[in-house]
Amino acid sequence: MSFVTLDRLHKQWSHTVSVGPVALEIARGEIVALLGPSGSGKTTILRLLAGFETPDAGRLVIDGEDVTALPPARRRCGMVFQHYALFPHLDVGENVAFGLRGRGKGERGKVAEVLALVDLAGFERRKPHELSGGQQQRVALARALAPEPRVLLLDEPLSNLDPALRERTRRELRALIQRVGITTVFVTHEQEEAFELGDRVAVLNQGRLEQVGAPDELYERPASLFVATFVGRANVLRGATARALGGRDGQALVVRPERLRFADGGLPAIVRERRYTGAAAFYQIETERGERLEVLAGPDAARVGDCVYVEAARVMTFPEVRE
Repeated sequence: MSFVTLDRLHKQWSHTVSVGPVALEIARGEIVALLGPSGSGKTTILRLLAGFETPDAGRLVIDGEDVTALPPARRRCGMVFQHYALFPHLDVGENVAFGLRGRGKGERGKVAEVLALVDLAGFERRKPHELSGGQQQRVALARALAPEPRVLLLDEPLSNLDPALRERTRRELRALIQRVGITTVFVTHEQEEAFELGDRVAVLNQGRLEQVGAPDELYERPASLFVATFVGRANVLRGATARALGGRDGQALVVRPERLRFADGGLPAIVRERRYTGAAAFYQIETERGERLEVLAGPDAARVGDCVYVEAARVMTFPEVRE
């Protein structure tokens, strides 16, 4: 049963720029990633959920309540902004308590409870500038969770962290959300982040919802050429090269690098580059038509300058679309 329903939500910014209509159902406790390039409409959808933007058409329902016309404060959505939006003159405890004004004597206990939940027990008197980026993010998360929202909204939650911290923080953030059990929607343009954090991923392109599914579904069974090329590495073949690997006229053929293999026959090419990754290597090969393809194979499968043949273990075909 749907806990959050986006019922054909639509926002028109200009004659040429719009988002939607978007139809999406989210289950209670589910984590959904909104994934897409810049300008695809991810943040607009998040702001429509939060109530910071008003849709021009459609409805938004949370836990059976139509909240389309409600102001942000009455929607019971907790929001964590991209830059955390912590108050620098307030300490950690005061930042977390900001959304609890009016709760009286229970306020201090609630602050301690949510800080312990995000592994920041005892940090109440620290100022934001005394914290690392990851700790500041957890304070912002604690502040969003303190009022016990129905839905948690995260805008690029890991974008301000050093690359070395992101992988560990992704795991910690997912574990925390699962521990709380809160329905969560987050925005990202990073596929790895969407795949690791999200139960399902909603892929957006130019304001349209292209596909919603589990990470493996999007990777293995993309619904469009855009999804196939945006999610994961992909070789796109057309014309004679596509036909050499089983494609037909009028089709764009997509092959993942791990689905191309060196063989005794097939499509002839020359190895132009090799990028070693440890257990495997990415080989960039050039066909007779000058097209560049990427092959994932063993680290000793070929050398730069070798003349090789490749064949495809599996291909995906889509109607021809040219930009």
